[in-house]
Amino acid sequence: MLRFIVDLFSTPALVIGLVALIGLLAQRKSLNDVVNGTLKATLGFVIIGGGAGIIVQALTPIQEMLLRAFKLEGFVPFDELVVAGVAAQLGRETALILAFGFLINLLLARVTPWKYVYLTGHMLWIHAGAWAILLHSMGIQGAANIAIGAVIQGLYTTFFPALAQPIVRRITDSDQIAFGHGQTVLAVAGAHIARLFGRPEDSAESIRVSDRWAVLRDMAVSMSLIMTAVSVIAALYAGRSYVEAELSQGKNYIIFALLQALTFTGGVLVLMQGVRMFISEIVPAFQGISERLVPGARPALDCPVIYPYAPNSLMIGLITGTVAQALVIPLIIALKLPVPIPSMIVAFFASGTGAIFGNALAGRRGAVFGGFFWSFAGFLLSSWAYATHLFGDLNALGASGVGFVVPDAIVIAAVVKFLFGLAGIGG
Repeated sequence: MLRFIVDLFSTPALVIGLVALIGLLAQRKSLNDVVNGTLKATLGFVIIGGGAGIIVQALTPIQEMLLRAFKLEGFVPFDELVVAGVAAQLGRETALILAFGFLINLLLARVTPWKYVYLTGHMLWIHAGAWAILLHSMGIQGAANIAIGAVIQGLYTTFFPALAQPIVRRITDSDQIAFGHGQTVLAVAGAHIARLFGRPEDSAESIRVSDRWAVLRDMAVSMSLIMTAVSVIAALYAGRSYVEAELSQGKNYIIFALLQALTFTGGVLVLMQGVRMFISEIVPAFQGISERLVPGARPALDCPVIYPYAPNSLMIGLITGTVAQALVIPLIIALKLPVPIPSMIVAFFASGTGAIFGNALAGRRGAVFGGFFWSFAGFLLSSWAYATHLFGDLNALGASGVGFVVPDAIVIAAVVKFLFGLAGIGG
C-alpha cells in the first residue's frame, strides 16, 4: 500500500488525471465530458513529461562536454537521487509524510485564506523525503518523524504557493493557476531584488527585432541558433576524440553537437504544446474541486506551466544561469566547499523560472538578474547544505555522492533545525 502511494504521488500525470476526474465528477459532468477531460489533462501532462525528458536527454551530453572541457569533479545536485537513495531506510516515512501532508494541505486550503492545492507530484515526494531525512538526522524517528514531517509538508505546500502567487498573477495575467515547485524562495527573492534596478514595463517579451533579423522573432529559430552555438563550442572544447568515443557513438562530433541543440529545441516545443493542452483541461476540471471540496482553491502546478507566457525570459534564464554556474564554481572552490557539478538542466528549468519571475517584476533586467541569481545562490546553498551535513550523513543512508539543490527544502530545513536546536531537540 505504501509503495502504491509513493508511485501514485510521484507520477505527476496520474495525480493530475485523478484531480481532473474528481473535479469533473464533482461538477456532475456527462460521462463523455469526464472521460474526455480526464484523458486530455493526463495526456497533456504526459506530453509535458515527454518534452522535459527530451530536453534532459539533449542537455546531458552538452553538460558532459562542458565538464570534460573544464575538468570538474564534485557531488551531483539531484534531489530525486537523494530521496531514491534513502528509500530503503526511510521509504515508509516518506510515503506517509507525503500522504498525510497532502491531507493537511487540503484542510489548510479549506480553512485558511491561502486556497492552494499543491499538485506537483515529484515535488511532493522530494520534499516529503527531505523532511524524513532531516528529522531522522536529528534523532526523530518513527511516528514523531511522520507526524512532524507531515505538518511541515502541509504548511509548506499551502503557504509557498501563496508566496509566489502575486508574481504568478503578473506572469499569467490571471488568477487561475498557482506555482507549486521547490524553486519558490529563490525565484521570488531574485524577482524582488531585481525591482531595485528594473522596470516591468521593459519586458523581455516585448524585445523588438529589426526586420533585417526577422527570422529571430520565431522562438524555435532563435532558440536553435543559441543552443547550436553553446553545443558546438562545448564540443570543440571537449575535443573530437572524447565526444566521438564517449558520447556520440562514433558520429562526427560537430554533427552530434548540432543534433543535440536541435533536439533540445524540439523538446521545448513539445513541452509547450503539452502545457497548452494541459492548462486548457485542468483549469475547468479543477473548478469542481474549487466549488465543492475546497471553495476558491487554485491548483499549484509544476514550473513548465509558466513557460509559454514568457519564452524570451526562459531563454535568457538558460544563458544567465549557465554563466552564473561558471562564475560561482571558482568561488565555491576558493571557499573550500564541496563543488556541485554544474547542470544545464538546472540552468534551464530553475534559472529559466527565475528569469520569468524577474521579468514579471523588473522587466528584461529582472530576467537577466533572476536567471543569474537562481543558479549563483542556488549552487552556494546546495554546497553549504552538503558541507554542513544539513540533512545528516547522506552517504550512510545510501545517497552517496549526491545532494539536495531544491532551495525551498534547504531553507526550511535550516530554519527547522535552528528552531529545534533552540528547544534542545536534535543535533
